[in-house]
Amino acid sequence: MVIEYQLYDASNKILGRFCSHIAKKALLGEYIVIVNAKDAIISGTKKDIHERHLTKLNISTATNPRRGPFHERRPDTFMRRVIKQMLPRKKLRGKEALKRVHVYIADIPERFKSRYQKLVPNEINNVDKKRLSYYNRYITLENLCQRIGWKNNKIEA
Repeated sequence: MVIEYQLYDASNKILGRFCSHIAKKALLGEYIVIVNAKDAIISGTKKDIHERHLTKLNISTATNPRRGPFHERRPDTFMRRVIKQMLPRKKLRGKEALKRVHVYIADIPERFKSRYQKLVPNEINNVDKKRLSYYNRYITLENLCQRIGWKNNKIEA
């Protein structure tokens, strides 16, 4: 049985809008592959976005900080967490939907290309940065992740 994967490119897509469309499609049973997660954009001023995420990093448990919460710092896991938060948390259908979503930082690595035998390129409308580019109030997900501590910023292809 060959599974048909829907291929989406996250370049110049607004992170929240893009992830909400992906979450809905995953709940409907589609298998999804997202490439170029590092090029997704977050709307707002650079200062506000950085402050908001840097304050989240200071939150930990008072008794034992090793117990969490843990914050993702890589662009692909960051985007996956955003999608996860848009799915039903305590239901099996949310967990199954998240298993159908595969996110990659740049392109699909060579070691995983054999997994995707049938890729169908797709596009999501109304998530581009057209209005944002006029005001220039956005940053890329790669920029944010480097700021909050993504150390391994070399990208494997």
